[in-house]
Amino acid sequence: MSINPALSAILLIIGVAQNVTAQNLVIRNAHALDGNGGTIESGTIVVRNGRISAYDEDATTADFPVLDALGMTVVPAFTDAHRAVIAGDENQWMTAAAAYMRAYLEAGFTTLVTTDESLDDILALRDRLESREIEGPRLLVTGPVALTRDDGEPVAEAVIRETVRNLALEGLDGVATTVSATTSGLERTAMSIARDEANEQGLLTIAHIASIEDAAAAVEGGSGYLTSTPRTGRLDAATARAIVAAGQDNAEYGLVVTSTLGAISGDSPAPANARLLWDAGVIYGLGTNTALPPRDALRHELAALEGQFSNAEILSILTKNSALAARRDDALGTLDRGKFADILILGGDPRVDLEHLLDIRVVIKTGRIVVDNR
Repeated sequence: MSINPALSAILLIIGVAQNVTAQNLVIRNAHALDGNGGTIESGTIVVRNGRISAYDEDATTADFPVLDALGMTVVPAFTDAHRAVIAGDENQWMTAAAAYMRAYLEAGFTTLVTTDESLDDILALRDRLESREIEGPRLLVTGPVALTRDDGEPVAEAVIRETVRNLALEGLDGVATTVSATTSGLERTAMSIARDEANEQGLLTIAHIASIEDAAAAVEGGSGYLTSTPRTGRLDAATARAIVAAGQDNAEYGLVVTSTLGAISGDSPAPANARLLWDAGVIYGLGTNTALPPRDALRHELAALEGQFSNAEILSILTKNSALAARRDDALGTLDRGKFADILILGGDPRVDLEHLLDIRVVIKTGRIVVDNR
C-alpha cells in the first residue's frame, strides 16, 4: 500500500515532535557522579515521565529513546542561585530572549534564582518558558522588599508585610532584601518581619549583603540565605563559625550562602571568606550575579572557586548545594530516584579536570534532550 506524500510529511513532523517532547529516556554506559558523592562506574539510568526512575533497564523501556554516554561523564544539571537575567534594554532583550535562554542551557544551567528589577518582564519570560514557547531553564523569581527608606529609617512593619503579600499574589517564588548593618540594629527587626511574612506566604527569602557585619545582621534578623560571600572585611574561623551557628535554624538545612566570587574585582578577601564559611558548615552554592553570558560567568566563577575548593567540592557547589539554596533539593541537584531528570553529559570527569564542567555534550531537562553537542 502506498502512502500519500503529504501524510508521510505529517507523520514525520509528528515523530519529530514526539522526540522533542519525550520525557522517557534510557542512558546507557553511564559513568555517573550522583551528586551525593557516589559514583556509578558504568550503568544504565532510566528516565520515566521526566524523572529518574531506576538504574537498571527493564523490558518496559524497550521503546524508550536511548542515549549512549560511553566515554563521557553524567552529572546533575547546574543551578545558578543568584542571577539577574534581563540586562540592558528590556525590549531588545525580550525580543532575543530565545537565544539568551538557549545560552543558559548550553552552559549547563536548567534552573535560575532570579533577582531582576523588572518583574513584569521576568514574569513574562517565565510564562514563555513554562508554556514552551521558548526553551530554557526554569526560573524561580524573587522580588524586592525594602527594609529601609532613603533616609535610612526602617520601613514600617505594615508596609513590609503588604509588599511581601503583594509579591506572593503576583506569583513570585521569593523575596529579596538588602541588609546593611547599623549600630541601631533596626535592620535586623525589619529583616525578621520580611522573613516572617515570606514564610507565611510560602516564599523563599534571600538577603543581599556586602560586609561581614551585614552578614551577621542578616542572620541575626532570621535570614537563612545570603546571596553573596562577604567581600568587605576578612573573616576568621571563630567569626565564620559564629555566623553559621547563628543562622543554623533560619533555614531547613542550615545557613545558605551563594558564591558570586567572579563578579568581585580587585584583591578581595571573599574567596578566603568562602573557604572559612564552608569549613564552618555553611551550605555554599553557586551564584554568578553578573551581566556576563552564562558560559563566561561560569568560567569566571570556577576560576575564583578553584583557588579555595577541590574539584569534587566545586561540583557539589554547582549541583546539590545550589539546589538546596533554591529550596528545590526535593527535585533537583542529585541523580536520585524520583527527582527531575535534569542531567548533563560532560566530555570527561570534572573531578580530574575542572575544564570538563565547560565541556557540555548533552543537556537533559526533565527527561528531554534540549542540547546535543555530541
